[in-house]
Amino acid sequence: MNNNFEEFLYNQLNKQQQKAVTNKNGTILVIAGAGSGKTRVITARITHLILNENVEPHQLIALTFTNKAAKEMRERVSSFLGDTQLLPFVGTFHSYCLQILKRNSHLLAHPTFSIFDADDQHKLLTDILKRSNSNQKITPRNLAYTISYIKNNLTLDEGSSVFDAYDPIVKEMFHVYEEEKRACNAFDFDDLLLEVVRLFKNQPEFKKRFNNTVKHILVDEYQDTNIVQHLLLNQMSKDKDGKQTADSVCVVGDEDQSIYSWRGATVENIQNFEKDFLKTHVIKLEQNYRSAKPILDVANHIISHNKNRHKKNLWSNKKGDNCIRFFTFSSEYQEGDFLSSFLEISKEEHPLSSNAILYRNHFQSRSIEEALIKKSIPYKIIGGIQFYERKEVKDLVAYMRIAVNPFDRVAFFRIINCPPRKLGKKFEEMCLEMWQQEPFLTFEQILQKLLLSNDLKKMYKSSVEKFINLFKSIDRDASPKQIAKEILDKTDYFEYLFEHYEKTEAQQKVENINELLKAIDFFERDGIDNLSAFLDHVALLQKQSTHKDDKKDKVQLMTLHAAKGLEFETVMVVGLEEGILPSTRSMESQEAIEEERRLFYVGITRAKDRLILTNSRYRTTYGQTTDQLPSRFLDELPSKLVENESCVFKTSYEINYTISNWLNIPQPENKFSKIVTFGRPTININQFSKNNAAPSLTGAWKINQPVKHTTFGMGLIKKVEKKSESKTYLTIKFKIGQKKIDAKFITKA
Repeated sequence: MNNNFEEFLYNQLNKQQQKAVTNKNGTILVIAGAGSGKTRVITARITHLILNENVEPHQLIALTFTNKAAKEMRERVSSFLGDTQLLPFVGTFHSYCLQILKRNSHLLAHPTFSIFDADDQHKLLTDILKRSNSNQKITPRNLAYTISYIKNNLTLDEGSSVFDAYDPIVKEMFHVYEEEKRACNAFDFDDLLLEVVRLFKNQPEFKKRFNNTVKHILVDEYQDTNIVQHLLLNQMSKDKDGKQTADSVCVVGDEDQSIYSWRGATVENIQNFEKDFLKTHVIKLEQNYRSAKPILDVANHIISHNKNRHKKNLWSNKKGDNCIRFFTFSSEYQEGDFLSSFLEISKEEHPLSSNAILYRNHFQSRSIEEALIKKSIPYKIIGGIQFYERKEVKDLVAYMRIAVNPFDRVAFFRIINCPPRKLGKKFEEMCLEMWQQEPFLTFEQILQKLLLSNDLKKMYKSSVEKFINLFKSIDRDASPKQIAKEILDKTDYFEYLFEHYEKTEAQQKVENINELLKAIDFFERDGIDNLSAFLDHVALLQKQSTHKDDKKDKVQLMTLHAAKGLEFETVMVVGLEEGILPSTRSMESQEAIEEERRLFYVGITRAKDRLILTNSRYRTTYGQTTDQLPSRFLDELPSKLVENESCVFKTSYEINYTISNWLNIPQPENKFSKIVTFGRPTININQFSKNNAAPSLTGAWKINQPVKHTTFGMGLIKKVEKKSESKTYLTIKFKIGQKKIDAKFITKA
């Protein structure tokens, strides 16, 4: 008996954790709340079974979802056992199923088989679609995603009805793909699980041998399993009559953290587990070792609005006071400025890396990144790419660059085949060779020379001419927004995205393009109103955002999905508005809304000491300012625990004072007293004084005079037009942009 392990078991685990570890036999469902130590429970259970219950390692398997999680679990078990030879199988579903297939290859139709990776699958599907003339109807990438989704939801008893929800072409391509894959004696990754399930169903001797050998099964993150994985567990642990053969089946998970339905996860697996496995002993891990109690109280209150779940109440010995704030801003720009100010002030006492900014969609990072860049706050995007480095953003910017600078070879070669124009590498090599010979020619002149030469195939000429004409029709003197929209229209860029990317990814890319258009709108209102100036501004942002430094202390930016499994001292969940969180696409069903609520819950429970929630009253899209409805989830917050503060009409000095006061971090006297954040760039309030204000008057109104509007908030007068004795129009620069308004609707600030 290992004394170190015994000390750990009885002194390092709480009573509920000990129950989950020491119950040798039976079916156990461990509902492990966020931060409740589920990994230590799984690894301790494996160790206990081997050391204290004399279970042979080959009688035990532990399945999880990622190689990273499996590695961590193996290392923890190994640290207790001290002998790697005693380690049982601890790994992913796919790696275990591959091991089974290799060991039992004689039972397969083809004992020698290959594994198709994503590239192999893509090449085969590309060829199939091309031969069937279906490549204009569906892309290989979309087809691969659909095939995988279908396979992950198969029960093996279903007939053609499984395809009823799909276009007939999907059914046809699915069967062609399966036939050609079989002809190659190959499996894809989804087949690994399906083939093992088939072995259990069709090979009784194999099933009997397995059931007699494997007596203890553990599964981590059970809320993320799909239909096939649930079916696999049934086959592993029960005989053909449904009687349990395994001495113990222990699954660990939390349906409140099930957020991956879009990739096949079925939350019903854990919700209905007790119906599929009778006499299940449910153990709830409710003590949280991560978050302050008020943060957990808010999380409990939010998730209680989901109906179909195992009720639990997270609690913690970690005290906290005044650790949750909800801020409302006039726009996403003020929101970004607030976040950067908070980080600038808090970094005096807390590392930047202890902070995370979480958002629902990748496009939301743009205004936040710009605010951080403006204040030189280093940041890192987890599981994503910085906004101005995203492919779709760089594509559109490249079109705009070459419209300004026809000598820009990098931009030219980026876009000549994007969207695809059937101009291959050989064509690009011809362009490059001629350009090297004629370095003072523009891209249009190079292409014209190729059109006149005999080197260019006829099939290329039409595409080349269309590309040239696209730029001939662009008015370089038009606004950046007009040029961008014209490029998008003439290249059918949005259609290209939906044809070449899986639907969810394509939608994200469209959202990023729309966010770029919104940025162009904002820059134009700030005086960056010609294409050259806009591109210069973007280039500076790209340079600053991609500037490599050795600073390890960086604030973390990521989506709520990417945050699962992580923890931070301070968490900021931004954009709590209808259509963002919950997302527009979730409005169709109650199940989807519940998953959005789980996503919010995951974000909240990442926070250890401090939680910031934000939303904006207005957002600007295509030059139109829209009212944003607060997220329905905000109505579910317990008001006694969350202090709500509106910053819509606050100056930056007032906001910084609010932050400093909350954090109890004194700031140097008058550090922010000269800045008022009505919009960007920031405005010196001294310009409003009698000595510095512009004396231009029209009636009672002054240029640069601060004023208020009931909807648009604080602003500065930029132009006064007196039409008559009773009618005056004011052009006012607000936070959300410039507006021309009848003076009778304006009051002095």
